[in-house]
Amino acid sequence: MKKLFGALALVVAAGALTAPVASAAPAAAGDVQTQAAFYSGTIAAGGTQTWHWNNANPHTTSYVVGLSPKGASTTADCQFEVIKTWYAQQYGGEREFWWTIKNVGGIACATDINLYGLPKTASWSSGGIDSNGYKTFHWNNANPANATYVVGFAPNGATNSAACQFETTREWYVEQPGGEREFYFTVHNLGSIACTAEVLLSAKTTNTSFSTGYVPSGGSAGKTWNNANPLTAAYVVGFSSVTPNCQFEVLRSWYAQRINSTGSTEREFRHTIHNGGPVGCAATEYLATA
Repeated sequence: MKKLFGALALVVAAGALTAPVASAAPAAAGDVQTQAAFYSGTIAAGGTQTWHWNNANPHTTSYVVGLSPKGASTTADCQFEVIKTWYAQQYGGEREFWWTIKNVGGIACATDINLYGLPKTASWSSGGIDSNGYKTFHWNNANPANATYVVGFAPNGATNSAACQFETTREWYVEQPGGEREFYFTVHNLGSIACTAEVLLSAKTTNTSFSTGYVPSGGSAGKTWNNANPLTAAYVVGFSSVTPNCQFEVLRSWYAQRINSTGSTEREFRHTIHNGGPVGCAATEYLATA
């Protein structure tokens, strides 16, 4: 249940603030559903491939994509990144989930693709958003501290000539001065028509955590999760801090296969974190698996 298309351009966000107020109950591990597994075939270094999942039901599910690269050499890792995800409603009501992968390494190789669905823990309407419009939401009392969040959409308003399409362009976590943890994200209508969407917030808790280390305001740091097993796992990152106004986000994340000096292959989850807040600080990074 997939189709391949040419790659689409990634869009940069900016937006206005609105704020639903509540607390989410994170999904239990058993609620995560494996939707499908695919194989990319060989993709040249720098090449992209776009997929979509038809009839993305139920409309209360958010999706996560995991990658397991294959074809590393002793001198070069095989590396793949999900560079874009978005949701579409076609005329007639069909919901679709789209994603674009890119070979971000230096050699031609391939990857397994694993698609997971997470049930929503909360939802609300985005309200009408113009074509190419943005809106930023935040989730108050983002508890427990070890919950990581995934945003999905159920777009509404497609016409017989244009799909209704939504994506998130940025997600970040903030520790308020009073100790409240908040999750922010920016929504973008990337379609050609004004329409609306049901915003779906899914949450997954984890016992896997480590310190980011101190990162100055405006600074970034690279992180690698070694032996990222099982090979089918898809990762979701969250942050929590005890420092007031501490703010962290993931700028990008990707998966790599490398060949160790022993000749064994190893899968790694690599990501770049960023302190986008006004103060230098450290946070606990939580790594959940779908």
